[in-house]
Amino acid sequence: MEVKNILEKKGKVIASGNRDELLWFDLDVTPLTQTDYENLETDFKKGGIFAKVINAGSHTTKDGKELQRVWLVAYKTQKELTDWQKDFDERMTRDHRFIGEQLDWFHVQEDLVGPGLPLLHPKGTVIRTELINLVRQVNNEMGGEEIWTPHIAKSELWKVSGHYDNYKDKMFMWNQDDSEWGIKAMNCPIHMQIYKSKPKSYKELPIRYTEFGTVYRKEQSGELHGLSRVWSLTIDDHHFIIRDDQILSEIQMILKAAIKIYKVFGMEYKLKLSTRPEKCVGDKALWDVAEKGLKDALDGLKLEFTVDEGEGAFYGPKIDIDAKDSMGRWWQLGTIQLDFNMPQRFKMTYVDENSKHIQPVLVHFALLGSIERFMSVLIEHTGGRLPLWLAPEQVRLLPIGESQAEYAKSIVNDLRGLGVRAKIDDEGTLGKRIRNSQTQKVAVTAVVGDKEVEAKTVSVRGKDPMSIEDFKEKLLLSIMERSDF
Repeated sequence: MEVKNILEKKGKVIASGNRDELLWFDLDVTPLTQTDYENLETDFKKGGIFAKVINAGSHTTKDGKELQRVWLVAYKTQKELTDWQKDFDERMTRDHRFIGEQLDWFHVQEDLVGPGLPLLHPKGTVIRTELINLVRQVNNEMGGEEIWTPHIAKSELWKVSGHYDNYKDKMFMWNQDDSEWGIKAMNCPIHMQIYKSKPKSYKELPIRYTEFGTVYRKEQSGELHGLSRVWSLTIDDHHFIIRDDQILSEIQMILKAAIKIYKVFGMEYKLKLSTRPEKCVGDKALWDVAEKGLKDALDGLKLEFTVDEGEGAFYGPKIDIDAKDSMGRWWQLGTIQLDFNMPQRFKMTYVDENSKHIQPVLVHFALLGSIERFMSVLIEHTGGRLPLWLAPEQVRLLPIGESQAEYAKSIVNDLRGLGVRAKIDDEGTLGKRIRNSQTQKVAVTAVVGDKEVEAKTVSVRGKDPMSIEDFKEKLLLSIMERSDF
């Protein structure tokens, strides 16, 4: 409250909130000068508050009004602020936006492309592709079938699904040829049309659709942040269409798949059961059945979870998966949602053993969630030093001199033939090349000199020399198993 009172002297506070320990305030005021921002910290001290302004600038609201947004942190003592600053400085060295640009993984081109629309460079695309490959492998184990759907649809689709009434303010809509259209903010309504394209028998269920579908959501410009909060995001989106008697087994299979994935990254996780929100669609009785189905699945696997009352999606309850990064921050990533309402709204049925038309149940889920958001969390979790299987550059060979260059090139060519992302660096001093490899966070750096050429070995930093065959075998095994080299 004291912070707000001090800011009120600069202009009317229209809105406020917090994210990752930072406070933000939107001020209805003509643009503040740099001196105004510098004076703020002095004003806070006079008010008995130890605060630091992290960032400040203008942003435009949905109704076109320009506000000044101030991001800051505030404590009651100087020690608390000093401790926070130390931790904050460490976080900044791990900021995925800085690392992404430093390592040539991605950038955001606001002037010509637009905010919230990240551009993944070749190395960043490698990371994205490997994450998708991991989920594809898990999908195959679950029996998922991949589909593809277009990025736009008529507004009638979103009206039937309920998104038009409940989510329209975050969708990009326009009129063309006497029809209203929307860029998809979610994949599920279109996936349902594939299910409905022909009659289904009870013997065909469960039907398990998956799509790495890019969707677009109109977030406020002031909320956009690197890869973690964007307009364009790709979801490892799953829609399993099942019978009532398959709820328990399918939800438990999905939970096991999610746990398997988070163990790959060595991230601690926790589960939350989110129940019916105040703004929702469908009968309460169906919500009760859906909530019980999720709870029974969690209990059956003896998984610990908390209940988050009223935080479900507008069409169904969900299990959220939060992961903890190396700096102790929790991130909501994966989600599993049980939905009786969308099948009802789209009049989806299957024919049972008695030739009756029965409504199926829909399970929406994402294991990683937004691929972009997961990348941002993973980059900050690892400080950009990604594991071997995920690193854009997996191996770099450094010949000590020109006489070993051909030997190094032959190893690189063999590795590339085996699908390993390998390069050679023979320009400059060896010390400089080693430092460059470390700075660019190459997963494995190997040096070859006359001894290695003669013995047909390589010397990997921090390990004993190994034969070329052992080197290849260990690399391939580590990549295949997604384990440490």
